[in-house]
Amino acid sequence: MSLFRQPTVMEKIEDDILTDKPLATILRKVVLLGGRIGSAELRAWASSELRGYRDGEELPRYRTVRAPLHIDGAVPGGIVHHQPISPTDLPDFARPDVDEAVPLRLGVAEIARAVDDYQDERVVKMQMPGAAILVKYMNSQMRTGRVVDLYWAVSTVALAGVLDQIRSRLAELVAELRAVAPAAQDLPTAQQATQALRVVVRGRGSRVTVAQATAGGTVTIRPTDEGAEPTSGFWTTARSVGAGVVGLFTIAGVLIAWWQLQVVV
Repeated sequence: MSLFRQPTVMEKIEDDILTDKPLATILRKVVLLGGRIGSAELRAWASSELRGYRDGEELPRYRTVRAPLHIDGAVPGGIVHHQPISPTDLPDFARPDVDEAVPLRLGVAEIARAVDDYQDERVVKMQMPGAAILVKYMNSQMRTGRVVDLYWAVSTVALAGVLDQIRSRLAELVAELRAVAPAAQDLPTAQQATQALRVVVRGRGSRVTVAQATAGGTVTIRPTDEGAEPTSGFWTTARSVGAGVVGLFTIAGVLIAWWQLQVVV
């Protein structure tokens, strides 16, 4: 029998956060914690952060970043690379749903890899769902020139900020659970974990309300004001197109104003 007590899963997670272990490593332990205590919501959140959020899954607010819209294209006598455009330059039917808010659904390892791989370029090209539909329509309205690609130019600094947000929420989640779990209780209950997750990660309601439920020291936490993110029509119809991320290289090109590409037949 060992003379030393083995660290609990919670203690291992705390140590990993404090020693800056990779997010994927910490989140795998959170998945195991969720399974051990029976919190399906905690397990699902950590799994989504690991593998990425599927279409239709609620995306936490910290996973939306701001980035300008860019196009690549061709006109007689020149090539256009990473030309900024305004959302108001898009076709009328897309304007209500396409702006400079980028929903980031990639898993944490993919985000970290993009930050590392494109640190020199300092920006990553990210295609939006439905980009192919918009490009095809825009080209059908042009007499000369051609749009090749439409995408968000996402800063690597913004991507690194999302990773930092996830790490911070993991620390806050552990702190919340430590605050509400009795000292003699090695692991939180499923209810404690699930409700703390809704407050810290989902951003629903105020800070937790702690209530002593029994003489034995059972503690519950009650978030309030649960809201849901709205859905948008254009994204819903275009989700099947999918999204991809590639490097945005700094290529010297001919910078031609966007209206020169919009000569209607």
